[in-house]
Amino acid sequence: MFYNDESLKKIFPLNGKLSGYWGEKDEYALAEDIDLPLSCGTIRAKVINIAFYKNGNIKSITLWPQETIEVKTPAGTMRVRIGIAFYEDGAVKSVEPAEPCDVETKIGKISAYDNDPEGIIGDTNSLQFDSDGEVTSLSTTHNTITVKKASGETVVYTPSEKASLCSDLLTVTVPLQIELINGKVRFNKSVSDEYDISECSFEVIKYEKKVASPFYECS
Repeated sequence: MFYNDESLKKIFPLNGKLSGYWGEKDEYALAEDIDLPLSCGTIRAKVINIAFYKNGNIKSITLWPQETIEVKTPAGTMRVRIGIAFYEDGAVKSVEPAEPCDVETKIGKISAYDNDPEGIIGDTNSLQFDSDGEVTSLSTTHNTITVKKASGETVVYTPSEKASLCSDLLTVTVPLQIELINGKVRFNKSVSDEYDISECSFEVIKYEKKVASPFYECS
C-alpha cells in the first residue's frame, strides 16, 4: 500500500489467501521470521503487516496471533502480542500486553491486561503512552479502583462479569477501561465517570472475581 505521493504506507510480507481448505494455521506456517531493529529493541517475529509514516519510520507492527515478543516500553520490558505502535520519532505509542503487567500511572500501580482485545491490527492497543512515556490508557482485569472525592464521597470501579458464549455455567471477566488525559481520569469511556486527579485520592486493590451461581433452565 502507498500514500498519494507514492511513499510506502504498509507492507504485507506474506501474500496468502484463506479458503475453505486453507486456514490461518496454513498461512502462519508459510510466514517467515523478520528481524526488525527498533527503538524498543531488535525483535524477531512473524508479522502480518508493517505500517510506515511518510518519512519511512515504522508506524505499527501487527503480529500473527500465535506470536509474542519482548519489547522495552516506557513502563518497562514486557511481552506483548497482537501489535505495537510507535510515534513518528520511534517512541513506543501503544502495546498489547501478552500477560498481566504492573505499570505505574498517575492514580497508582495497575495491572494492565485486556483478556479480549480486538486483535485485528497493531495500530491501537490497550496500553497507551503519550510522547513523554506517561500511561494515557489501559485495561485491567485484575484491579478495583476506589475514587474518593474531596467531598468524602467514594465511588468504586471494578471489572465486570458476563455469561460465557461457551457455557451458561461460566462467566468471563470484562476489563475495566481507564483513560488518563489532561490531569483527569475517566472510566469505561464515560464522561459521567470522569474525575480531576488533583481533587481526588485513589486506592488500587486486587479484583476478587465472584463465583457465579449456575444458571438452570426451567423444565
